[in-house]
Amino acid sequence: MSFLEPLLLFGLPLAALPVIIHLIHLHRRRTVRWAAMMFLLAAQRMNRGLSRLRQVLILSLRVLAVLTLIAVIARPLAGGWLGLTGGAPDAILVLLDRSASMEEKNLAGTETKRAAALRKVSEAVLDMFGKQARVVLIDSATLEPLALDRPEALSDVPQSAATDTAADLPALAQAGLDFITKNQLGRVDVWIASDLRQSDWDPTSGRWEALRSAFAGLKAVRFHLLAYGQASGENFSVSVENVIRRDTGGRADLSFDIRVKRREAGAAPLSVPVQVVINGTRSTWEVKLTELEALVQGHTVPLDQSVKRGWGRVELPADANLRDNSFHFVFDEPPVPRTVIVSDDAATIGPLRAVVSASLEAGRNNEAIVHDPAQVAGIEWDRAALVLWQAPLPLADDILAQQLENHVAAGRSVVFFPPPSGAAGDPMSAEEKGIFGLTWGPWKDLDATDRQPEWWRTDDGLLANARSGEALPVGELEIARQRLIRGDSIPLARLPGGEPLLVRAASSGPGRGGVYFCGALPEPGQSTLARDGVVLFAMLQRALQSGVLTLGNAQQRETSLRSLGATSLDAPPWRHVEESAAPSGQPSDPGSPEAGLGRALLGLRAGILFEGIRLMALNRPLSEDAGATLSDAQLDQLFAGLEYRRIDDTAESGRSLTNEIWRTFLILMALALIGEALLCLPSRRDAFRAEQKPGLPTDTKPVPTSAA
Repeated sequence: MSFLEPLLLFGLPLAALPVIIHLIHLHRRRTVRWAAMMFLLAAQRMNRGLSRLRQVLILSLRVLAVLTLIAVIARPLAGGWLGLTGGAPDAILVLLDRSASMEEKNLAGTETKRAAALRKVSEAVLDMFGKQARVVLIDSATLEPLALDRPEALSDVPQSAATDTAADLPALAQAGLDFITKNQLGRVDVWIASDLRQSDWDPTSGRWEALRSAFAGLKAVRFHLLAYGQASGENFSVSVENVIRRDTGGRADLSFDIRVKRREAGAAPLSVPVQVVINGTRSTWEVKLTELEALVQGHTVPLDQSVKRGWGRVELPADANLRDNSFHFVFDEPPVPRTVIVSDDAATIGPLRAVVSASLEAGRNNEAIVHDPAQVAGIEWDRAALVLWQAPLPLADDILAQQLENHVAAGRSVVFFPPPSGAAGDPMSAEEKGIFGLTWGPWKDLDATDRQPEWWRTDDGLLANARSGEALPVGELEIARQRLIRGDSIPLARLPGGEPLLVRAASSGPGRGGVYFCGALPEPGQSTLARDGVVLFAMLQRALQSGVLTLGNAQQRETSLRSLGATSLDAPPWRHVEESAAPSGQPSDPGSPEAGLGRALLGLRAGILFEGIRLMALNRPLSEDAGATLSDAQLDQLFAGLEYRRIDDTAESGRSLTNEIWRTFLILMALALIGEALLCLPSRRDAFRAEQKPGLPTDTKPVPTSAA
């Protein structure tokens, strides 16, 4: 707690005035002894305890009234619990959501949600604790703690600048927990600044339960959630898919699909101007938007036949969030979509090879290479877009495990199918210890009534709805035998009873490829995955196309710390060809004098990068375009059992996180004066005696004259 007029606190000694006046009043009395005094003194000694207590209470309330009056004049500030007045905590941990959606702002304002959160947190820390506060920043893009010498530095460091990344709030909370336990901190205030996007918080992740248990064991940790869940205004987003250069009949052109989304449902149809910039040449046309989404398929831009490679972007006019108004792409001679199948089971190899060998484009061939589990040393990892693994899982210290990890870190995909060894009910074999946090459980034969999936994820992932909005026929599949999947994962499909059929590893986050475990085999007698075909085809082709984007000399990746390699700071000397038009507030060119700042942001913002003959288009993860936020019930469940408060704010709000609480002190002063007045009232016995003193008592009868 702090005060707007702290100099007035020098008047606090005035609170002793009631005591001084009382002592002076006692010394002004003159003692006169008379005969009946002995009876009064005896009566006074009988009531001395209660009388003295009453006098002490009256004096205390008078002193409290003066204290609260001085506090009201000094204008106190507080940021929440009055317990914060107990001094600064050991550390103030700021967990900052730097995702692209945090760059949203009101059209009439100039401050984004991220910038507003940083400013208000620093002001609140200064108001409550002053310069003595120890502030540590952990951002969602790097997950690295950064100690600050002053709270105002929150907005100045590159680790708080705008990015085009997604956020992983469970990982961010885990980084905060690791910092607290590693440094053995006592009292810690944790500030979380976020816009509550479900895609960033992942409320169904099993990681939250472990985090709650760990934080509950730290009794002196308090959470302050600064929430920016409210939409700031009308917002549109754009993305590009299926960029293909074609040579046809002596001419060349570039074909791609453009998807435009809007936030407000039920809004009137409108035309959205879209600009396309390819190698510096700009063209404009309008997209008719009648619903929440419009898809322009096969938009074609003519090219010079001599132009074999290049880059471009698609742009929308400025709106509430500038970071989703552009999408970058690169093109070059297309790489061959190659899939590596690791299996020795012919019944599984056949359906898998048939699906991944089918090309989605005329005149383009897909390759499917089969490797026996004993010959995996011959895999050309750099040319594989997708790996289908139906073999025992490699040991953690095996070189195969590291090769698979590098494959996923490069943005490519791997789908694990259960090895055929083992009968139903057999325990996991000793060599299958798990990989990417997942492992196989025992086989399970399913009853005829429990063979069809009862739930699957339709908004994202390998089983999402088709472009037309039509759902895949996942519910028509029949699974006769299933191998259970164990570990921390995100379910994509479940069978009756809740057991997952298809999952994505929780460790395959932004900037990494997909890691999937499928609990059924596409074999006759095992499932109808191969017989029906549609679901298996969509699932594997989506995983393949995702991996193809990272092959060749022109690659498409999502912005993240790993988008350029192991980390952006250790990446090869990539340089920007062009950068996102959205302002960032920080320099990014690694060759500039501010190379340190540029290095910290390289790979975290959208744009076109080059290194040698390689081109790379970095864009925000498309999950950032989803506007769904956490409900109150979901948020309460995530923080169940923890001490936290939620502060709802908006970017355009000028309200401070610390509020003047002089009204509280004014009410306290009024209560003190009322209590003092009640204690000063005479007792009912004294009032009764005062009323009877002028005449006879009511129970005394006059003596008759005759008797006198």
